[in-house]
Amino acid sequence: MSDVDVRLLGPLVISGPSGVPALSGARQRTLLALLALKSPELLSRSQLIDALWGVRPPPTAVRTLQSHLVRVRQALAGAGLADALVTVEPGYLLRLPAGALDVVRFEEHVAAGRRALGTGAAGLAARELRAGLALWRGDPLADCPTHEWAAAEVDRLSDLKISAATALAEANLRQGAHAEAVGEVEQLVARYPFHERLWELLVIAYHRGGRQGDALRAFQRAREVLVRELGIEPGAGLRSLEAAVLAGAAEVDPATAAPVVARAAPVTTLVGRTRELADIGRLLGRARLVTLTGPGGCGKTRLAVSAAERAGRRVAMVDLTPVASPDLVVDAVATALGVPERPGTPRLDTLVGEVGDVLVVLDNCEHLVRACADLVSPLLAACPSLTVLATSREALRVAGESVYEVAPLAVPDPTCPRSLAELSVYDSVRLFLDRATEQGAPGFTDDDATAIARLCAALDGLPLAIELAAARTSVLAPAQIARRLRDRFGLLTLGPRGAPEHHRTLLATLAWSFDLLDADEAALFPRLGVFAGGFSLEAAEAVWEPTRALDAVTGLVAKSLVRVRRENGVSRFSLLESVSAYAGDLLAADPSGLADAQVRHAAFFLAQAESADADPTGVRLADLRADHDNLRAAISWSPHPLRLAAALGRYCHLHGHYREGRRWLATALSTSDEPAAVTAKALAAAASLALFECDYPAAADHAEAALRHAAGEHRLTGRLHRLLGSVARETGRYADALAAYAASAAGYEAAGDHYGLAYSRQLTGATSWLAGDLDTADHILNANLHDFHTLSDRKGAASTSAYLGAVALYRGESARARARLDHALETFGELEFKEGIAWALNLLGLVEYAEGNAAGARPLLTASLALHRELGDHWRQASVLEALALVDPDESLIARAREIRTRIGAPVPAVERNPPQPPEPRSGSGLPCPPNRTRQPQPSRAASNSPRPVR
Repeated sequence: MSDVDVRLLGPLVISGPSGVPALSGARQRTLLALLALKSPELLSRSQLIDALWGVRPPPTAVRTLQSHLVRVRQALAGAGLADALVTVEPGYLLRLPAGALDVVRFEEHVAAGRRALGTGAAGLAARELRAGLALWRGDPLADCPTHEWAAAEVDRLSDLKISAATALAEANLRQGAHAEAVGEVEQLVARYPFHERLWELLVIAYHRGGRQGDALRAFQRAREVLVRELGIEPGAGLRSLEAAVLAGAAEVDPATAAPVVARAAPVTTLVGRTRELADIGRLLGRARLVTLTGPGGCGKTRLAVSAAERAGRRVAMVDLTPVASPDLVVDAVATALGVPERPGTPRLDTLVGEVGDVLVVLDNCEHLVRACADLVSPLLAACPSLTVLATSREALRVAGESVYEVAPLAVPDPTCPRSLAELSVYDSVRLFLDRATEQGAPGFTDDDATAIARLCAALDGLPLAIELAAARTSVLAPAQIARRLRDRFGLLTLGPRGAPEHHRTLLATLAWSFDLLDADEAALFPRLGVFAGGFSLEAAEAVWEPTRALDAVTGLVAKSLVRVRRENGVSRFSLLESVSAYAGDLLAADPSGLADAQVRHAAFFLAQAESADADPTGVRLADLRADHDNLRAAISWSPHPLRLAAALGRYCHLHGHYREGRRWLATALSTSDEPAAVTAKALAAAASLALFECDYPAAADHAEAALRHAAGEHRLTGRLHRLLGSVARETGRYADALAAYAASAAGYEAAGDHYGLAYSRQLTGATSWLAGDLDTADHILNANLHDFHTLSDRKGAASTSAYLGAVALYRGESARARARLDHALETFGELEFKEGIAWALNLLGLVEYAEGNAAGARPLLTASLALHRELGDHWRQASVLEALALVDPDESLIARAREIRTRIGAPVPAVERNPPQPPEPRSGSGLPCPPNRTRQPQPSRAASNSPRPVR
């Protein structure tokens, strides 16, 4: 994606290779801005809902969010950014090229300016800081209303701007530009009167310019503002400046960098983490205890050291890794600060008397959490100039503590092919390439890109794991490393010899964390290895002890072994892939525990699937989406695989898992001895999924076999006749289809199933449309739409709206067709019903063509074709190819469509013999232009351009 520019430091401005996205409404602008702000990070649906609506989202928030995302995706496609918005469960991410986002450029300039200031290069610092501040055009996201975390992100950027402006003033002072600095700082204190550091710089600027009276008046102004507005006296920094000016000191310069003590010098470069460093810097300016938490190997230590470097303060680094006893923590801190022992005086009392203005970095606290808390709490109370930056796998839980969770590095979606340059926007990839280069690995090419993406994703972006993988690149190619990750603990073992023992191998890192668990946490943790892709609290309770699971999960979250996120007001938990693999290995070492966990896991998800399948509206089927990987695992070890596969038939249809659902059913049917009723339901599901893949012989065979098992089951009989009717309809046997739908309706009526009856009537109307009987179709479908509204079945109502749109289209009523189809597309998007989305896009493309807008039709039809291919729907692929041939006459498109139709045995429906046509072009005189000069000839059509209905 070249020529991409995204600006958030002011009103949203975005442009792509083909122009500016046509966004309608503030929420769509906000949605795109938030995705850009966090790019390339994944944002969950709940995060987006929080950002858009805050603590009181509307009941329709999930549906409305999906609708907005569909519109944003369309707008991006129109600007040449069709692949920018990526769906990755449990949410979405926006893929942007390096340098496209002004926020990132700003943060990079500020970081470079601070580094330069720290090394004394004031001129370079000023240039970098000015370049960063020049990117601002107003308040960030000025035209995008935000809530919750997004509003906090806007505040963060505003704070960073103040910090950058402050640093620029300091750089000017260091260059001797006192007069220029006075003007800048006066403007800053007028805007930000409660920032004491700005008042300090103003006093210094006046003093250095020989204006001692103005310097003292600046102090008095600061005191008046702070006392009047906040009720506080100036801090120690301002007071010491006043004293120095009053004493006639020749120089007052607290801006000079303070000495650093006992700090470990990093031997490797820090890759990425610009945003995290800014966040931590902001926290250190507000809180006196900041604790960086996160799983082992996520980079807490490296981040803490870098944050300390940028703090511009005296720093003491205390590595607690070798400290085995809680009693030795005080000694370790005193040694780092250079505080000697005093005979007869407790060491803590000595520390309290000696600690001044210093930033203490307490690294690796997790095995000494209580001792660290017991030390930090009295030190902070007794030493007002002390700040502590701690790293730990769990928080210290001390009053006033600000906890900052260090997440792994952002990873690419390994299923999206990209060049190495495109992948380099991800910090995980950059880290791998950087460390591989240090190992002397040969240069990588685009041929390695997919393997590198797969490797970084499989390692969850965990810096330690990525560095250990990169250590193998001197011998193995990325693809070989990725393949060997099945034994990641045997592979990732080449940590630096000087590193702490628990950072030399991935296994040692995880074992260190496991050894710190209490008894219940250690008992539950291995059983979490049975889950794939996350789990709910109820699922965790199902595989262990229901009454104790909550406390154990809470402890595992606190100790950074389990992650938690909130989706639609419900907490969901997950393990990093490496953590899950470690838990799985522990569970596998206990065969009886493994068997018990698998049986409990399968029983829980069977109950979930059968409960969702019993909902006639299908709404609860969407709840299964988050557990797709768990369902796949449960099928493999369930004592009742056929029951589970049968219960998942409708779910597989709704979310487009046709092939996988058929595989599950085929395997289970070949080995099952379940009762006839279960077998009949499974055969019906197999018939349905075969129909969706246009395998008509298999669909008919499965349906006929199910009928032989379904005697007396009226609801199931109604469903099977409906399936047989759809086979007949799609193979052009309309009379047979109508007869089958009549039999289906009779079965549903006998069962009292109003939902099934509505769907049979819907397909009766669809068959009338395909047969070319538009009046009958319109009459049936209008009545059917009322039925679905009465039943509150949104999917059924949207499908019928789409049929009515198709009828209107073939009647030449494009405006009515568009209104019906826009409504259907919005609902399909909210439900994430891929088949419906693809179908609506197909029809809307034909509407655009019928209105003479070939340019508008093309992207809609192209998107529809891509979705149909993903689903494996051959008839619709043919349909869209034929529609594209109308827009861009090409005999090869017709030939491909003809081959598909011949292969699946689906002839041209009668209605499609007269496809929609654009309006006749007019000449300058108002008369129709000669067709051989103004209109391209249509390709010969042995097949249809009509979209296939939802069945």
